[in-house]
Amino acid sequence: MNTFPDEIYASRSPNTTLSTTGKVLLGLTGGLAVGLTVICAPFVSPALRKYCLPYIPATNTQVNNILTALQNRKGQLIDLGSGDGRIVFETAKNGFASSGVELNLWLVLYSKVQAQLNGLSKKTKFLRKDLWKFNLSQYDNIVIFGVEQM
Repeated sequence: MNTFPDEIYASRSPNTTLSTTGKVLLGLTGGLAVGLTVICAPFVSPALRKYCLPYIPATNTQVNNILTALQNRKGQLIDLGSGDGRIVFETAKNGFASSGVELNLWLVLYSKVQAQLNGLSKKTKFLRKDLWKFNLSQYDNIVIFGVEQM
């Protein structure tokens, strides 16, 4: 039983297509959804790994504690799980040849851009690698923030 008047159905032809505006809006919506998925996936995917290591930026207090612990030390430094690179940048400013290892592609790219913008690209290096499989033998100082899952 049809409860709507026949005029509603009669005003719409069976071969109705989307207008140009409708197609553009549909394309933009789809593109936005795909773009957000691509950008957010590296931040969500750690929850699906065997060891869930979330991105948690270091606080200024933590960075200062690291710098204090590194007083009177020299050599190459590596930050495992470097995130946005703030520890690598601060240690480079304090005379270390600093490297960062991070699995999240977006954070590695962000760190490289920040190194360029802040004039630290010659003193820093950022690598997209798995910290569990990375050779640490060439480094004199290793920084890692542990979480319970580790």
